Amino acid sequence: MHTRRASLWLLALAVRGSHAIDVPDVGEGLTPAQPSPKPGGLLRGVQNALYPPIKLFREAPPITRSWVSGSIAVAIASSQRWVDLRSLCFRERAVLHEGEWWRLLTNFFFMGDALKSIFFWVQMYHFWECLKVLELVKYRWEPSDFIKMITCSAALLLALKQFFPNMIFLGSPMVMVFIYIYARTYEVQAMNFLGFFQIQCGWLPFTQMIQDGLQAGDITPNLLGLLAAHTYFYFSEVASRVLLPSSLSVLLNSEDPARTDVDNGTGGGIEDARENEDDKEETKAVDETKD
Repeated sequence: MHTRRASLWLLALAVRGSHAIDVPDVGEGLTPAQPSPKPGGLLRGVQNALYPPIKLFREAPPITRSWVSGSIAVAIASSQRWVDLRSLCFRERAVLHEGEWWRLLTNFFFMGDALKSIFFWVQMYHFWECLKVLELVKYRWEPSDFIKMITCSAALLLALKQFFPNMIFLGSPMVMVFIYIYARTYEVQAMNFLGFFQIQCGWLPFTQMIQDGLQAGDITPNLLGLLAAHTYFYFSEVASRVLLPSSLSVLLNSEDPARTDVDNGTGGGIEDARENEDDKEETKAVDETKD
């Protein structure tokens, strides 16, 4: 009896002690991860403003990105008087006799320093878009042709510049070269000009000429660029597709029997012509043997 009472008393003490012990929860004492603080309104506005141009800059092809960046850098340095433009312009005597060969390149990077003018940025925008499309689309699979186009156009501008000795920078004529080639390549495509007008790309060089005439009062650089661009475009794109007169075509084909067979659809080309000549020689040799 006493043993049973002692057991009940010990069991009651054990139950009471278990209630007295405070067992902490598993998650107690742990602080949840705090979300990173969001940037303030001003910082968020700056990020939203800078993200689109940075994205466009990263997505641009290398030549377009380098050329436009260099032109804007030269414009800023010139407007702030950090650099003397006389050390960047093209002068034949300095190049030939003084060895200042960099003038052959730097004169193509200056397109004006009126950073507060809307016309300057419109010109840079057209330069950016036309050069980017040419590099990414037209010359995507022929980068050597793209380099050849730039080199030949620059050489033509340097040669035509001799008739205009007062023109010491060829940046604006080179912009017109790219605009003209872009316009001739996509001349039937509609585009938005200045955000207000819908025009065909074929009219873009002339609208750019009118814009530069209103800004500077001189369209000589545009005419120089049009002449160089048209010369290159004709010999590279048009001359190769010019159809010969029928009389001249017949005259040329009559001298080559293999070509005549191919054009008329009656032969297989050079191989068939050679086989015919071999057959004639064999027939002649058989006749001589019979004789």
